[in-house]
Amino acid sequence: MILRRRGKLIFLLFVLVPLLVGCSKEKETPPPNVPLNVNLIVNPSFEESKHGMPVGWKLEPFEGEGKIMTMCGLSTKEKKTGKASFYLRGLFNTEKWMTLVQRHEVLPNHKLYFSAEIKTLNMKKNKGQKDRANIYVRFYDKNGKRIDDRHYADAYTHPRIGTTKWARSRKEVVVPKNARYAELGLICQMTGRIYFDDVEMILRAPIPWKKKSTKYIDFYYMNDNPLTKDEIERECDYVEKVLKATDVKVKQKPSYYYYPSEKRYREILKVKKVYPRVSWKARELHTVEPFDDHEIIHLLLMDEGYPPFGLAEGIVFFFKGDWNGYDLHMLAKNYLLQKKLPPLYKAMDVDNMRKYGSSIVVPGWCSFSKYLIDHYGMKKFMKLYRETNGIKEPGPFNVHFKKIYGNDFVETDKTWRIYLLRYKPKNWVNEQKGETTGTNSEDLLHPLK
Repeated sequence: MILRRRGKLIFLLFVLVPLLVGCSKEKETPPPNVPLNVNLIVNPSFEESKHGMPVGWKLEPFEGEGKIMTMCGLSTKEKKTGKASFYLRGLFNTEKWMTLVQRHEVLPNHKLYFSAEIKTLNMKKNKGQKDRANIYVRFYDKNGKRIDDRHYADAYTHPRIGTTKWARSRKEVVVPKNARYAELGLICQMTGRIYFDDVEMILRAPIPWKKKSTKYIDFYYMNDNPLTKDEIERECDYVEKVLKATDVKVKQKPSYYYYPSEKRYREILKVKKVYPRVSWKARELHTVEPFDDHEIIHLLLMDEGYPPFGLAEGIVFFFKGDWNGYDLHMLAKNYLLQKKLPPLYKAMDVDNMRKYGSSIVVPGWCSFSKYLIDHYGMKKFMKLYRETNGIKEPGPFNVHFKKIYGNDFVETDKTWRIYLLRYKPKNWVNEQKGETTGTNSEDLLHPLK
């Protein structure tokens, strides 16, 4: 009996061990050899066709059931370039919606850029329809299963409404870590016609950022022109000074992206103008300057709220100390003497600042903010900063202002103006007449990307 059991055991070992070894040697599927920085779309301008449909594309059901389907086909009359475009047409009673798609292999953690020239004709959303007249991308794993099916697409451009001329719609998204394929689709689930041409889907090489984490900021730079230790310390010292003075606790660190040159800045961000750009959602600063004392402060104060624009700029310039070398109070005083400075309650939002001249109003608000901090303290100013979150009208603003400072906003504005008329800066020898040089305050009102 013992010999028989030993014989069975030896037999099992001979059979199972090779199987287990074979399993342990099984490797994951190697990543695909996907070309970078080129258009992956086949027949992107719909120049080639077969049986009335563009070569390389596939027409698939998207949603709904019934006999009345999305109308579609090639158009030689409406095109952006070449000989043809592709159109989708929805009717008020369309039951089965179709989409034109292409699927290609991609690489995880790379950026995927997709775009198309789009034109619409009488596009509108009728009852029961969805506002989808655009291009989209879906990601799939190696088995062809969607990575996330909570939404109709993983990324998509804004839908077109009404009648529009040819214009490029574009979007960029990061490929999820388990994705193997990306499917680009053209869709219309509204009433009207939509034309597509010159479609792109480009997998971009990762940007070679190097990261340096500090207590309050994550710095990113490239090896060909890295941030030096002294530059990082200078920025950190400045930020720490601001946070200590304002008693602000940073909940989420912003990211400081330092570009080695203006050329690389334009290439990576796909822009023409070079100036510090901020992504509020991602809490990122993108700049070619190794030191920033403006936008980084806005990012650090994000969790404190969004007060009127003047207060937000006021706290920044309080720490900067001047306006490109000009004394803040003296600059505001000169505009006051020239009768150019309006009452601040009339210029609380960006639109009214532009109406009165941002190069006048913004320095005025900065001077007023400095006056409040110097005379009543930083603690009260930051309380006003937090409690006026989202407020743009003078009435609601005054309620909080009076509660904190014990006086009306308008009356304090008048007191500040009297202070300006009497103001004489120490060691001030440059006689100004209100003209400023250097940064135009219009730059402060750029819509942040």
